Amino acid sequence: MEVNTLVMDRRELQVLANCVYRGDTRYLHVSYPFFDLDLFTLDIRKPELKDIVTFDDFDRERMQRKPVDRGVSADELPTYNDLKTCLLTSGFVRYRNQAEAARQLLELRDSSRDPNKRPRPVFVAVDTNILYYRFLSRNMPLRDPGSGRHVEATDFRYVLSEIVQVEVDSRITHKYSRGEIEALGQLFAHKELLPEFRNGSGRRERLAKLAFNEMNYLMAELRALRIKGTPVRGKERNDIEIAQSYGSWAKEGDYDVLLLTADEDMMNHARTSELMSLQLDYPHEVPRHGRIDPWSVSDLLYDLAVTFGAVSVANAGLTLLGEWAGKNSGDYGRERVKVMFEDAGAHAEVERQQALCRQILS
Repeated sequence: MEVNTLVMDRRELQVLANCVYRGDTRYLHVSYPFFDLDLFTLDIRKPELKDIVTFDDFDRERMQRKPVDRGVSADELPTYNDLKTCLLTSGFVRYRNQAEAARQLLELRDSSRDPNKRPRPVFVAVDTNILYYRFLSRNMPLRDPGSGRHVEATDFRYVLSEIVQVEVDSRITHKYSRGEIEALGQLFAHKELLPEFRNGSGRRERLAKLAFNEMNYLMAELRALRIKGTPVRGKERNDIEIAQSYGSWAKEGDYDVLLLTADEDMMNHARTSELMSLQLDYPHEVPRHGRIDPWSVSDLLYDLAVTFGAVSVANAGLTLLGEWAGKNSGDYGRERVKVMFEDAGAHAEVERQQALCRQILS
C-alpha cells in the first residue's frame, strides 16, 4: 500500500486536526504503535482527552518489551513519565504548585519594578530540568487565580550557565545503529516503521533536542545572558557547580538572582549559594479525562511524536514520526514531524490547507 507523506511543523498540526474534524471524524484514537498501545482518545469537538492510559497498563506493556540481551538499551523504551511530561508541556496537566509559583513570580516582578523594595537588578536563572519541561515557552504566561493577574516570561531578564548548556549538548551523542534497529525489530510491534529510524536519534537524544530548542528560545527570544561555568563529573556535583556559577555571578555583579528548578536538591544548593529559588512540583497523578486547550492539541501531538519517536491515529489513517530518514538539525529547530497518510484524499486536502496557511503567513 502506497503511503503519502507530508512534513509539517508543530503549529501546522492544528491544520491536520482541523482537516480530520471537517472530515466528520470527531474522535482521534492516539496510540503508540511500537507497543501497540492506546494512549488516549481526543474528542476534537470539545476538545477533551479521555480514556488516558493508566500507569499500570503502560508499564505492563513496557515490561513485556524490555530487551533481554544487550542488542539495544532499555532506555530506548518510552516510560509513563514521558507521557506525563508531554501532557505537562502541552498544558493538560499542571505543576502541583502552579498557582503558588504564579504568585511568587508576580511578587518578584512587582518588587523588581520598585527600587525602594529591590534596588538591585533581578535575573531568573534556569536549571537544566526547566529546559526539558519547556516551562518558559509553554507554561507562560501564568495566571494567579487569587488576583486574576498574569505574569509573562518577558517580565524578567534571564541568565543561563554554560554548565546547563553543556549538560544538554552532551546528551546529543547517540544514533541508532543497524544492529539496534534489528534488535528493536524483535521487541516492537509495527516494525515496518523502524527503517525510518536508521541512523536517527535515540530517545534520550530526542529529549535533549527538545530541551535544546527551549534553550534557543531562552537565548534568542528572551535574550538570556550566558555566564561562565565549568562542568564536572557526576550529576550531583554538577548541580552544585550550576548553583555556584549563578551565585558567583550574582555576587560579582551585585544582582538578585532567582534560580528556577524542578529539583528538590537544587533548592538546597541554591540556598548554599545565597540565591533565591523557586521549585516547580512535578505532577504525581494524571486524570483519566479532562479538557485541553484547543491550541495545545498541536503541542501535544508534536511532543508525543518526538518523545516516543512515533504516534498513530489509526482510525484516521495517520502516523506521526518525530524521527525519520533524512531528518536534520533544521527540522528539529523548526519543530517538524513527518506525517504519513493512508488516504490520498486526506493527504491532498491537508497539503492544500498547509500551503494556504503558509501563503497567508509569508
